[in-house]
Amino acid sequence: MISLEEMNYINKYLLKSGERLDLPNNIISSNPIIEIKIIKQTERTYRVVGLLTLMANVVEESPFAEDLIDLGFTPKKKIQLNEHDSNTIKWFNLGFIMKEIRLKRDGKTVDTQHFRMGYRLYTYQQNRLRAQEEKLEQNFSSWKTKAKSFFPSTIIEMTNQRDRGVAACLSIINEIYDMDVDQLKECQAFPSGWSLSKRFKFLHFIAAFIQLGHQKYDFDWKEIGASYYQEIGGSKEFDRYKDDFINQLEEWAQCPVALLGLTSLGKITPLYFSGQITGRYSAYRYGPVHSLTDLSISEEKYKTDSTTLWLVENRAILTRIAAEKDFLEETNTLILCIDGHLRSSHKHCIKQLLTNGNILQVLLWSDYDPDGFHIAKEMYLTVKENHHGSIKWIQHSKQVLDTWQEYEVYMQDLLKDQRIEQEQVLGGVEDWRKWINH
Repeated sequence: MISLEEMNYINKYLLKSGERLDLPNNIISSNPIIEIKIIKQTERTYRVVGLLTLMANVVEESPFAEDLIDLGFTPKKKIQLNEHDSNTIKWFNLGFIMKEIRLKRDGKTVDTQHFRMGYRLYTYQQNRLRAQEEKLEQNFSSWKTKAKSFFPSTIIEMTNQRDRGVAACLSIINEIYDMDVDQLKECQAFPSGWSLSKRFKFLHFIAAFIQLGHQKYDFDWKEIGASYYQEIGGSKEFDRYKDDFINQLEEWAQCPVALLGLTSLGKITPLYFSGQITGRYSAYRYGPVHSLTDLSISEEKYKTDSTTLWLVENRAILTRIAAEKDFLEETNTLILCIDGHLRSSHKHCIKQLLTNGNILQVLLWSDYDPDGFHIAKEMYLTVKENHHGSIKWIQHSKQVLDTWQEYEVYMQDLLKDQRIEQEQVLGGVEDWRKWINH
């Protein structure tokens, strides 16, 4: 016989609005296969709209059909299977799937036929999800326990910049301490696209990094995992996400990892620009294209007297506009080249310029493709946090938009059938002036 729990499952996931099950009164206990009518009844009509065929009284000790997982069944999903196939028969007999037939308006003619997730498969998936959630809770608890060892008895003397970077990371970690797993899933301190398992892995990475940083002034990438896991293969534990984890660490620390003690990466991140910038140790005037580095940005406090900040995605745009004699100086414009996705040092420099300078407006210009759209959003979110003046976006038609909402709708429509690079709509001095003066 069919259980109350199975009935509730069918009512919730398989039936449409206004439908109900019509259980047969003469179910033969020796026959494990049950056929149930799906009916739709109103004050005037009583109509059979479908049939459900399922296996009842399944022995729960029978093994789970692992080969069923690849089909991707969900409670709402309908899947076409060959009902005479040996696997289909096996899955049906074990109660993992049920057959649903939908009838035409005459209540007799078959309209569609497909298989649905059975109650036994549903309960198996729910149990597995609960087990996974318990494992995640244990993982999170384990990380919290390990994180308490951030402060060993012997702590080496650190530079001011290193202290600030570590303190910034610990500030975020302290907020995460009080979260549960569900809150961690939505935590804004991580990129939105990161899975929960990747977030957990990064938490272990940051614990390992800070722990090792307290023990040694300089250390290599491989030492981070090796010292943390203390087992064969530990040095490779974080290799899969190396670039992502380094970028995220720099985002949290607001400085390059080289200043936090990580050596031998051999990488310096440049920020190309043209215009007027001054710092404590350097000064740049209008003229050629210059570059700052992630190391100099972390040590400097840059500012500008320019009133327009222009962020572009591609170097070719930067070099073309910078080559136009006196244009940037006459329009009092500083132009920065993001050169791909924003790095933490880029964000830090933009924040410095917006906070310390006299920027009245910011122009954002990126490619008209999915990556360019994503970069435009990264630029906008960085600028928005530190700027209360005008923000503008350049359309491929050489028109200007004044709000992110307008630009978002424009790009979503454009990307349905077009991909355009900045260089294709570069324009000339008159266009650039029009955009600045818009």
